[in-house]
Amino acid sequence: MTGRHLTALIALLLTALLAAACSSSDQTGGEDGAAAAAATSTPVPTAALSARPTYTVERGTVEDVYTFTGRWQPRDQMSLSFPTNGTIRQVNVRAGDAVSAGDLLADYDTSDLENQLASAELNLESALSNIDTSATGSVESVENAQFSLANANLSLESQKNNSPWTSVASAKLSLESAQRSLEDAERAYREALSYPENPASTVDNAYQQVLSAQQQLKNAQISYSSAAQSYSNYEIQLQQQENSVLQAELTLQRAIADASAGVSDESVRSAQLNIDQINEDIANASLYAPIDGVVLQVNIATGDSATAYSTVIVIGLPEPKEVIASLALTDANNLAVGMTGACQVMNQPDTAVGCAVRRIPLNSSDSDQTTRVAASLEGVADNQLIEVDIPLEVREDVLWLPPSVIRTFQNRTFVVLQTADGPQTVDVELGLQTDDRVEIVSGVQEGDVVVAP
Repeated sequence: MTGRHLTALIALLLTALLAAACSSSDQTGGEDGAAAAAATSTPVPTAALSARPTYTVERGTVEDVYTFTGRWQPRDQMSLSFPTNGTIRQVNVRAGDAVSAGDLLADYDTSDLENQLASAELNLESALSNIDTSATGSVESVENAQFSLANANLSLESQKNNSPWTSVASAKLSLESAQRSLEDAERAYREALSYPENPASTVDNAYQQVLSAQQQLKNAQISYSSAAQSYSNYEIQLQQQENSVLQAELTLQRAIADASAGVSDESVRSAQLNIDQINEDIANASLYAPIDGVVLQVNIATGDSATAYSTVIVIGLPEPKEVIASLALTDANNLAVGMTGACQVMNQPDTAVGCAVRRIPLNSSDSDQTTRVAASLEGVADNQLIEVDIPLEVREDVLWLPPSVIRTFQNRTFVVLQTADGPQTVDVELGLQTDDRVEIVSGVQEGDVVVAP
């Protein structure tokens, strides 16, 4: 081999060795680049994370629950007020008292009105004494007409106090109960039919329950119709009594006109109108119970000044009762009639029962601004504080985590997973969020372990 050939061979060997060295260096650099690409952009100290609590991604239910409180009170209530201003003379009832229709609940001090009445009667007598005795009418006919008018007014008040409103309300409650019983029986029958393995006797029994509920509903409808007819008759009789009062007033006016024939009767008419107004004011100074019920609120005491048409006493039917809450209109608008949830006596979870929203205020002009929730709480005292939980939105069979493990940075929402290769950050998409659970739409899987911040 010549020297020139040897030199070429050595050059080739050096070139090969240099190429091999470069290839090794490139491979090493490529592995380092891949490792750098795999590394998280948010470095997490492993030693620090190992001491933090972890949570496992679970599958379950996420509920957005609205919680509020109300009072356990009779459902059907009536607010009572005086039609005129006055000073309270006496209050005969307290909250919790049972009353009967026609009972005197409270009245005004009428001593001034009684003095005015005595003076007005003297003025009438004086005016009548000036009537020409040759006139067709007579003082006696005027007095008889006055007595007839007074008796007609008494009959009218008696008729008002005999209102059958309680019977109608009771019949309506029975009708509603029968309707619910029929719905329950029909639901149970459909459920019995849906299971082919049920014996024929079970299905037949469910069907018999439907028939029985239908009959009970018919009976309740008949009772309600009868009560409604009785109330209609009462209204007719009330109208007849009002007509009798009107007729007596007309008779009195004719008697006065006849008695004052030939003489200026303006003073007589004025005196009589004054007496009528005073008598009406005296009648309006007494507040009577319109129904059999229980006193819920008493907002007055002896010596208080009362304003016309301001509620002074609230009464209601003893049963049924429901939860009555005073919520801000914006909060009440989160609810809808028919929404179901759970009710319990405050701090007594063992009393929890199902309940449903029965009514909410429609708007700020609604005369009743209370929110009503129907429930079947047994043995609960009036005015007991009740806690109500109403789910506003429910997501079932979804992945969830506690809110404390969700992290945010700039526009990223992520969690830190605990893996065999160390902590890893993973972006997540959130769904329904509540105080204790957050729905995870994507980014993690059931069973993943998440490290708390």
